[in-house]
Formats: sequence, C-alpha cells, structure tokens
Amino acid sequence: MKLKFNAIFYIFILGLVLVSCKKDDDDDTIPHDPEAQALIDDDLLVDYLQTHYYIPPTTDESFGVIDTILNGEASLYSMVQTENITYNEINYKLYYLISQDGVVEVHPSKTDRVLVKYSGFDLDSTNFDKSTRFSWFGLSNTVPGWGYGIPLFKGGTEDTQDDEPLSFKDTGKGVLFIPSGLGYAEFGSGAIAANESLIFHVELALFERTDTDEDGIYDLYEDLNGNNDYIDDDTDEDAIPNYGDTDDDGDGILTIDENADPNGDGNPVDALDSDGDGTKDYLDSDS
Repeated sequence: MKLKFNAIFYIFILGLVLVSCKKDDDDDTIPHDPEAQALIDDDLLVDYLQTHYYIPPTTDESFGVIDTILNGEASLYSMVQTENITYNEINYKLYYLISQDGVVEVHPSKTDRVLVKYSGFDLDSTNFDKSTRFSWFGLSNTVPGWGYGIPLFKGGTEDTQDDEPLSFKDTGKGVLFIPSGLGYAEFGSGAIAANESLIFHVELALFERTDTDEDGIYDLYEDLNGNNDYIDDDTDEDAIPNYGDTDDDGDGILTIDENADPNGDGNPVDALDSDGDGTKDYLDSDS
C-alpha cells in the first residue's frame, strides 16, 4: 500500500512539473508586434519590387506577369505608386501598379461591391488563389488591403454579345502589393502563412454602391468625419455605426422616414433640415 501511495505521489509531482514547464513555455511566447511587422513587411516588399519586373497584359488578357530581373529590365519599384494607410493605429505602405486605367470616371469606395477577376501570389511566387471569371465581392468582407486598394482602380463598360458569356471592355487592370497587416496578419489563412505579404493581380469590371441598413443613404456617405473608416461614425452612440443603423440619430424615427435623400440618389447632401440648425433631420435627435 505504501509503494502504491508513493507511486501515485510521484506521478502527481511529475504532472505538476510538466504543467509548470508547459506554463513556462507558454509564458515565453513572444507577443505579435504589428508595428514591427509592418516595417519588416515594407523591407520585404521593397526588396521584391526592386528585384522584379512587370510584363503588362494585352488587351485580351486579364493579368500581367511578374518575373525576376536578369537582364537589366526596369524594376517594379520604378513603376509602382504608394498609398500610405493607417489601420488599427499602425502605419502601412500599400504599393500598387495600374497597367490599364478603366474608363469609368468614378471610383468604388471600400464599402462597395465590386466585380473582379484576380490572381493572388505570395512573395515566393506561389499562386494561392485565382478567379478567371468575374465574381462579385463586398469589399467590407475582404482583407483590408482590398478595401483600400481596389478603390484605386476604375471600372470598364459591359460589352456582352448576344448568346455570349458576360464580358467587358476598357476595364481597370493592375497589381496590388499588400503588407501582411492589411492581409491575414499573424493568423494566415489556408495556404497563406502568418505574416505573409500578398500580391494580387486584379481586373475591375464594375462596382455597385451599397446601402447596408437600407435607409436610402449609400454607405459611402455615412463616413461623416471623412476618415475612410465607417466604424467610428455613430451619431446616437448606440454602438451601431451609422451605415448599419436604421435610426442614425436615435430619435425613434427611421432615417428613411426623415427625408434623408429627397432626390433618391443615395447622397444625403439634399437631406431635410427642418429647424434650420445646420444639422440634417436624420442626424438631429430633436428634429
């Protein structure tokens, strides 16, 4: 009986030691530092852009080709433009190249639905995803890099012939170079590793404005402070952003019933201000 007790005792002690070691191991985990990772990503992207060149697509092709510089070709770095973005209080650089400008003068916003073809790569040229047919995506449901990057392009016009598949002409084509913090960050997704910067060849055909809360105002115009962040605009402070709130000012009258858009174009610039205080009725709790 004593031997049995001793065996149980030692097993118990061993268990405590193992648990303690496991806890110590967990405590040694280095927390993710998005600010430091943003700097690492930018170094990697710049190196990639300086060592690769671009062959643009033909009129009949959707995507161009990126290859390693071997014979003095002009680098991507000399061709791309830069968009400085602050996301979750971290500063990022998103690089982009427009190889063909779309003919539609109006750009999509980061809350719109877009009709695109795309092909995604990592910096090792592994093609992790591709759509050779035009597909609809809500930009608010994609990685942040798409929400900031796709609106830099312009769409084209439909050119579908009778009994033929849907087709377009004069579309917007190019490439997005997205740091991991505007992609899948430290989490990764499927074949995409954690902290992996992404490259997307894209072709933009069309876009549609969205009205998430169906109050008659396009989400684009619910960004009241104009900072391109639709989450922090909440007039009645009910924890529901205006673009998803059917009663923006919380006065018990639905926004759609407060003459928020008399001419029906989705833009509340002509909204009613019945008491003349400079605040539109749909944003004024006492009107």
